[in-house]
Amino acid sequence: MRSAVAAICLALAIAGVASCQREQKALERDLPAARETKARSDAQQIASAVRLYQATFGALPESLEALTRAQTVGGIAGGPFLRAVPTPPAGWSPYQYTRQPDGARFTVSSSAGALTVTAP
Repeated sequence: MRSAVAAICLALAIAGVASCQREQKALERDLPAARETKARSDAQQIASAVRLYQATFGALPESLEALTRAQTVGGIAGGPFLRAVPTPPAGWSPYQYTRQPDGARFTVSSSAGALTVTAP
């Protein structure tokens, strides 16, 4: 009887290890993908707020922080366009906002290792 119990315990332990290994592999594959998806979604949300700011005031904001407060520009009141600038996923750089020299275009980006997400 003891040998049967020991065999069952051994089988359960082996199955548990295999299960843990599958879960670890899933985490290693899925977690980075989920973080990239969040970064991409955040960048798009920020870009939408920048476009709304631009439509409201006729110019791009000076910074991402300008999106988080109510303002009056040229007699026009608007905002806030974001409650807060989103926090990037673990391992990703803070969101960077870059206005292009033409004053009408911009990019929002973040990166982690060799991956970079950019909007628009």
